Amino acid sequence: MAVTMRDVAEKANVSIKTVSRVVNNQGEISETTRQRVLDAIRQLGYRPNIVARGLASGRTASVALIIPQITDPFFPELVLGVESVAHRQGYSVFLCNTNEDPQQELDYIDILSGKQVDGIILCGSRLDAEQLSAVATRHHVAILTSRRPAHAAVVSIPGRTGLRRMTSHLAELGHRKIGYVGLYWPGDQERLQGYYDGLAAHGIGANDRYVRMLPTITVDLARHMTRDLLHAAPEITAIACYNDLAALGVMQAAASLGRKAPEDLAVVGFDDIPLASLVSPQLTTMHVPKYMLGQMVMDLLLKVIAAKGDYEEHAYVELRMIVRESCGAKNRLPVG
Repeated sequence: MAVTMRDVAEKANVSIKTVSRVVNNQGEISETTRQRVLDAIRQLGYRPNIVARGLASGRTASVALIIPQITDPFFPELVLGVESVAHRQGYSVFLCNTNEDPQQELDYIDILSGKQVDGIILCGSRLDAEQLSAVATRHHVAILTSRRPAHAAVVSIPGRTGLRRMTSHLAELGHRKIGYVGLYWPGDQERLQGYYDGLAAHGIGANDRYVRMLPTITVDLARHMTRDLLHAAPEITAIACYNDLAALGVMQAAASLGRKAPEDLAVVGFDDIPLASLVSPQLTTMHVPKYMLGQMVMDLLLKVIAAKGDYEEHAYVELRMIVRESCGAKNRLPVG
């Protein structure tokens, strides 16, 4: 039988109301009485009813984390970062996966708000800036996105800056025929623009024949699209990628065509997922501190909750380029 607040009250020889005040950290209670109640809680193994506490206080001590794709290896470290801050502040975290469906994301937001979670984190949101602004005005949310929603609390990965640096790195190695394999999502072409910026910085004209945009990023799809790209433009000697999953697909496609990385094709990724350092050749990539990113967005949500939703901020995580083996080719054309 579960231990009740009445059991604790009888054990500590106090009223049920006093136990409630101790559990909810409310009211003025002497330290001696508080300690007696806490001792009784520990001895009996009492666990407060979170639902009842939420009804009484208007808080649930829980937050929701919504991600677009649970199979994406980018997210585990981020989730751990969110949980590290949430648990330290007494919050439980509910994880929801949308399978990159914007409507599913909106449905989750409505459902979770109806259940009275104290706040929601949207990571890699598939909603546009206008939708995100509307969500931020109605709910307590912190958002990880490259978009620019108004009146919202946002953390961003500077994708344009990162892709510009990765593309510039290839140009500095001597490459002039540089391709790009990216993600097409309406209103989110920041990394593609970074690729163009990197080319322009080195006086290299953009060539749309060298670009392939994917509706979603998977290794299989990136491999398929890269084979098409290299058949159509065999003069390409380097490819910059939206993320590491795309880069892995690019390297597989090159190998299937008899082109080795880095000898025949230089490849760079973005994110520095664990696989990036485990494949051969090891992947040159832009490191995103994913655990820290999770901490940042959870810290931001706490500010939103404390301000009762009336909070606006735009923060950026710092990136660091990791040079490994996959970018070593220098201006070599394919044989045949």
